[in-house]
Amino acid sequence: MNQNASADWVETSEAMPGIRAFIIEPPGLGVALRVSIAQAAQPAVGGQSDALDAVLYATDADYLFGTVANSARVGSFGGEVAPAVIVGIGYAEETGDLRFVSQRRFLDFYRGPRRSFDAGAYGSFEFGGADAFLDALRDHIVPMVERHVPGIDPARRVLLGTSAGGHFAAYALAKDPAFFQGYAMMSPMLVDPQPLVGGKVSQSSGVGAMVRLIEDLPEDALPPGLRIFLSAGDREEDPGSMFADYRIISNALHMRSVLARRGIDTEFVQFAGESHGSVTGAAIGRALRFLLPPAGSRPDWQAALAASER
Repeated sequence: MNQNASADWVETSEAMPGIRAFIIEPPGLGVALRVSIAQAAQPAVGGQSDALDAVLYATDADYLFGTVANSARVGSFGGEVAPAVIVGIGYAEETGDLRFVSQRRFLDFYRGPRRSFDAGAYGSFEFGGADAFLDALRDHIVPMVERHVPGIDPARRVLLGTSAGGHFAAYALAKDPAFFQGYAMMSPMLVDPQPLVGGKVSQSSGVGAMVRLIEDLPEDALPPGLRIFLSAGDREEDPGSMFADYRIISNALHMRSVLARRGIDTEFVQFAGESHGSVTGAAIGRALRFLLPPAGSRPDWQAALAASER
């Protein structure tokens, strides 16, 4: 063999085996989405395999899809997480430098009214389009995925979001509580952000408006069988940190208390030494283990829902 010969370098359209991507432009959203789908992995040895797979929908796919998909597939292969199809929702216009998503996500993930937000040195953002994004998810993305991907159990849908995506997950819970059976709100912005006043965050920006939204729901609004994961890094409220004034830890704990009083199965994890950005990988792993437990170690969501209808 000639050690000096160069190996061929051939580009392929498939970034990783078992992952496909589609473009969809839902009516009324005003932007095209890139939907990435990772097939479920089955346990390597032992463990029970379900006839149907759970499905997890992850917002912020331009940031998170690879981490979520790989964590889920390795966890399933090792028998610690139930086999699940992972669906990442990103933006067709994002080119890889995160400039597009860093602007657009604020419009899609925060509830209305539609408004501009001046973040000082960070620029200006549009907020308030969560209703249109939720409609796109429920009416177009979920039906498309579950129609074209065989073997999905629609009774085991999970929604995962971080930061602004955690705000959206809380809003989706309030608007249509039974559409997903599991929710991950990681480092969630459970507030309605207000423009800076004199270059500073106003006191009202830290008020947990999304917690109040859940608290004010009718007593029977949240169906039995829901599982909700909340998390934060323990440095997220450190004085001087970028997100300190938004009380991410405090509001997440308050949200957990509100949910627990309604009998919802929750888990809250506060990760030592982690900030708003650094905590994401650890939080994803714990969220998957809580929301997608393997067969034989999870509650029967369908039985819980059936019991509530009797």
